[in-house]
Amino acid sequence: MDLLALGPLELWHGDQQHPLGSVKQRCVLAVLVHARGEPVAVDTLMERVWGDEPPPKGPATLQAYLSKLRRHLDHAVGPLVRVDHVQPRLYRLRMRDQNDLDLVRFQRFRSEAAVAAEQGRTDWAIGLLRTAESMWRGEPLTESSGEWAASVRARLVEDHRHVREERIRLELELGRHADLIGELRELAAESPLAEGVVGSLMLALHRSGRHSEALELYRTTHARLREELGMEPGPDLRALHQRILEQDRGLTEPRAEAGTAGRPTPAVPVPTPPTPS
Repeated sequence: MDLLALGPLELWHGDQQHPLGSVKQRCVLAVLVHARGEPVAVDTLMERVWGDEPPPKGPATLQAYLSKLRRHLDHAVGPLVRVDHVQPRLYRLRMRDQNDLDLVRFQRFRSEAAVAAEQGRTDWAIGLLRTAESMWRGEPLTESSGEWAASVRARLVEDHRHVREERIRLELELGRHADLIGELRELAAESPLAEGVVGSLMLALHRSGRHSEALELYRTTHARLREELGMEPGPDLRALHQRILEQDRGLTEPRAEAGTAGRPTPAVPVPTPPTPS
């Protein structure tokens, strides 16, 4: 069984996708899914599903959606996923196996990749991050509106971006710079002021012998940061720029893959975007 939330909300059992009812019914389920097993109050459900425009008979309407949702889930997967009425005004989505939820698997792969990278198992970490990336099926919660949905959507998009950028950083450590330039250009076009992406692209270009392009990218980014944000590049990006200017040999020597034990050799410092809160 797979309950998928990293994209349009979907429920699969075996090779069959099961319908989840109307748009509002799916929105109710989405709120429960993103609570990840924690109870959700009726008032919270109402606010996250309808925002400032609840239906005239809000609690009764919500109750009807919850009843229909229970029937859909019971018909589709039986006891594998249930909506529990915890207390008079609290509801919770209970899953027999939390790993059936892609959100849980995604975070588990991220955590395992971080441990593998710390242990020097870089190739294994890259594989885990690629698996996490592959779970992304498009922008989530597109059927939900309001501040809550926008906040969750933004956090998930940032999580996905962070996974991709971390995987690229690790691949750069292994000297795969030439293979990454196209992907990094795409990311830089999407987020031209993301210093982590810009730094990775500068490093990949420099290691590929394209020093002038790396320096031009810095100049362009520097100008845009000053023009659009009124700020200078961060210290990591400035340091990388200086090392490229000085033709620092350390920049052209990606470390070899480490074994399964011991700490990895420190990598070239490339600006790392902050972890989403």
